[in-house]
Amino acid sequence: MRIALVLSTPLPACEGIGFYVWNLGRFLTHHGHEVHIITRGEPTKPAYEQVQAIHIWRPAFWRIYPFHVDMHGYFVTQTLETIANTYGLDLIHVHTPLVKIPKSAYPVVVTVHTPMKTDTAAIPLRSVFDMLIKLQTPFSIRLEKRLFRQATTITTVATSVASELGAYGLQPHQVAVVGNGVDTATFYPPVDLQARFHQRYFLTVGRLAPRKGLEDLIASAAEVVKRYPTYRFFIVGQGPLAAVLQKQITQLHLDQHVQLLGHMADREQLADLYRGAWAYIHPAHYEGLPTALLEAMACGCPVVATAVSGALDVITPHNGVLVNPHAPVQLTQAVCRFIEQPQVARDLGQQAALTIQQQYGWTAIGQRYLATYHHAIQGATA
Repeated sequence: MRIALVLSTPLPACEGIGFYVWNLGRFLTHHGHEVHIITRGEPTKPAYEQVQAIHIWRPAFWRIYPFHVDMHGYFVTQTLETIANTYGLDLIHVHTPLVKIPKSAYPVVVTVHTPMKTDTAAIPLRSVFDMLIKLQTPFSIRLEKRLFRQATTITTVATSVASELGAYGLQPHQVAVVGNGVDTATFYPPVDLQARFHQRYFLTVGRLAPRKGLEDLIASAAEVVKRYPTYRFFIVGQGPLAAVLQKQITQLHLDQHVQLLGHMADREQLADLYRGAWAYIHPAHYEGLPTALLEAMACGCPVVATAVSGALDVITPHNGVLVNPHAPVQLTQAVCRFIEQPQVARDLGQQAALTIQQQYGWTAIGQRYLATYHHAIQGATA
């Protein structure tokens, strides 16, 4: 098959959706399919390159809000026409949010990572940045509804996301839950499962943005280090809340205990961080099915996550701990339990790795997409 994957986040990937599309592209290419990825480029510098046999197109992108997606859609249309005329095309696979494609004669698969209605509702109005997101929301929802009307097939990464699409008038039978995947060749458990309990740090990975619950994590860390002052908390990621979070860290006198490490481009280095962490903490107020959570589990990391969205699909009492969102006290209790009972933490981490190996490797997820593609093509030609 000749497949065009369309997304709004940058490549090389630096966050979950980018890694999702990149890993899917690698899987498809490895299985003999021709893959074109279309993402955003610079305003006056559209670009093309080929990486690991994947064609990467970066048509012009102008940051003229709130019309940036419509404008980019014009250049995406031109790029799709170039691909079809030059290479041929069998299917378009769009990854939300903030993507626009033309009316197409080709089958269109739409994967919803986080619906904008639910996503933006989870963001409190506390800053100018939050207000801009809220103002953009009606335009984003309009784009989503248009995509859903265009779609031959709609998929999501989590059961909860499929349910949330009911707000758009979609019924459960109209949505296929495919899931998220992990590159298990990079993210795997350490040989010595006890080694992680030597370095005494907890890890969180994600965009420093609203709805990620990072303020709750820092508040929890303040309580944990009062009881266990030798432990540290590392937060990997970048985003608009970096300065706000650093201010909170300083105000709570946590500069020696909580560190913002920024974006970590080296995936092997990130995997080593997962493998060395006492536990992984995912405090989000809302998510789809976060890649970082699955990566941590793949590395045998004991996990504490909020009971929201995709985490409910993956975490059971046998492979992790769920707590309520907006509840730093519960986070603190779970983290302290892991400190006091490392054997419990180790057993949960071992089961977490097994869960990922059996259900969330890219071989399993990729095969589900191939079946989805074949079904979409057959439906379009019927």
